[in-house]
Amino acid sequence: MKIVWMASLVATAMSGAAWAQATIYKHVDESGRVTYTNKPMKGAVVLELDPITIIPVLPAGASPAAATAPAAAPAKAVAIVERVDQKPAQSIAPTLASIEPQVQRRRDNDRRKILEEELTREEQSMTEARGAITTEQQNPMLVAAVRAMQQATEPSPSQMLEMRSNIEKASGRIRGLQATVAEHEKNIEALKKELGGLKP
Repeated sequence: MKIVWMASLVATAMSGAAWAQATIYKHVDESGRVTYTNKPMKGAVVLELDPITIIPVLPAGASPAAATAPAAAPAKAVAIVERVDQKPAQSIAPTLASIEPQVQRRRDNDRRKILEEELTREEQSMTEARGAITTEQQNPMLVAAVRAMQQATEPSPSQMLEMRSNIEKASGRIRGLQATVAEHEKNIEALKKELGGLKP
């Protein structure tokens, strides 16, 4: 049994590519146990074996001829031309051409309405800001502070500080309102320009 088992082991090992060209040694020890190896051993003899031919394993169901048959030539491309009737396309084209301007015109009208409403709000806000500037310029505290500064010959430091504070407060509010007016003017100009770009 040991000899048969070792022989099958060697046959399995010899089937690999790594053993195809190796020298095989056979050694029998005192107990009669046989050992096969590719390394030299004392008392071992060299086995004379025929060269091993490795045959590739074919897939299940494949015939040997299929493995050696040349690859089939690629199929030639076949152009398929389908005849299309152009009459439906001709009947649809005028419909699309007539719908598109209507859609665009409706969009322009909606856009114009939004811009006009925004323009009205900007103009109203600008008018209110200008009115606030006029009101602030006529503020009694500002007028009194300016007159007091003009009429005072030698105001005390506390009087001078109070007059300057009142004037600075009023001037700061006026400058803020003037900046608001300038912003509204810029918005109005942009809205009018955009309205002018819309088709009538």
